[in-house]
Amino acid sequence: MLKLDNKFLNLELITPEGILLADQVKKVKLFTSLGGLTILPNHAELKSDIVSGTLKISFYEEVKGDIKYDVGDGVIEVSPSKVTIIASSAKARIIEDPYKL
Repeated sequence: MLKLDNKFLNLELITPEGILLADQVKKVKLFTSLGGLTILPNHAELKSDIVSGTLKISFYEEVKGDIKYDVGDGVIEVSPSKVTIIASSAKARIIEDPYKL
């Protein structure tokens, strides 16, 4: 049996302007045309569309907290240790309290 012990995801958020974010994260939440999606380390491989809405990123390093982005339509590709999001646009919103959704 294959043992996966990734503790974080390598995330790339890409827009037409270039790579907006490349960092290690512990969780990614967003919406696809089929509904909400939460991605954690060791997630099954996945390719999907994403729809305009909120992208929430929880960083691996607690000092960075969480960030929300307003993203446009795009695509996502997931492997057990990497998430690549290509969106038509993305604008960051900082979450002041990481315990408040």
